[in-house]
Amino acid sequence: MVTIFVPNIPEFEPLLKGARLYPGCAVTGPVADYWQIEAGSFIEFTRKGLDLGPALWNSALCGGFIGRIAEYSRDVMRIESEVAA
Repeated sequence: MVTIFVPNIPEFEPLLKGARLYPGCAVTGPVADYWQIEAGSFIEFTRKGLDLGPALWNSALCGGFIGRIAEYSRDVMRIESEVAA
């Protein structure tokens, strides 16, 4: 399981919208001012696909996450489960 915790602030709404459209993702919350994006084995987003500027893209994981970063480049973020599928 992969979980990304997203602060409940308007600037991160594009991340939540993108997650709602991503197959296999569930968005819940907010609880304690954080949304949770969850998926089974991995979550992958592109910066351009979410239409996030560089500052928000670089702080997209500021709320924390459960999993491991497989890629976090200028345009691709892939968080994978720490447990082998």
